[in-house]
Amino acid sequence: MLYIFCDKRLFNMEETNCMIKIVFTGPECSGKTTFSQLIAKKYSAPLVQEYAREYLNNLKHPYGYKDLLQIAKGQLRWEKSNQKKANNLLVCDTNLQVIKIWSKIKFKKCDPFILKHQDLNAYYILCYPDIKWEYDPLRENPNERKKILQEYQKELIAQKQKFITLKGSYQNRLDLLTSKIDKMIE
Repeated sequence: MLYIFCDKRLFNMEETNCMIKIVFTGPECSGKTTFSQLIAKKYSAPLVQEYAREYLNNLKHPYGYKDLLQIAKGQLRWEKSNQKKANNLLVCDTNLQVIKIWSKIKFKKCDPFILKHQDLNAYYILCYPDIKWEYDPLRENPNERKKILQEYQKELIAQKQKFITLKGSYQNRLDLLTSKIDKMIE
């Protein structure tokens, strides 16, 4: 089945196979996982989780540049698998944009495969890091989150992506998300 990723109102479409893809993006510990899980549950939509966690938790050595390519391919596999289960909404905890920015920050370069497979047809939720940073063995940048946020903003603007910035209290974030998503799927 062919799916068109779109906001029906933005594209003025009556396409029956129109699927809206929402991607949570932003620096570590900014609410991506929490809110992607909430939204997927609220709207009974498949959730594409963060493949990097699975990959890195099973890695027996420190990760390197080449591991990011494997993570990107795994993320795409999980996305395609969940796409098949989706009706009109697919929620992604992350996508290749996160891996691209991670690669550029950590290694000052990015694999061409990751660049080629950037998703230009999603609606992005940029999560602002105004949530208290919590330790996690996979997190690396507790003091750089706002600087990294600027990289995400630049990337979204450069790619002419549709996005909103999610910030504030838990309830403010949830209210903004549900308001925007309700309008998109009505």
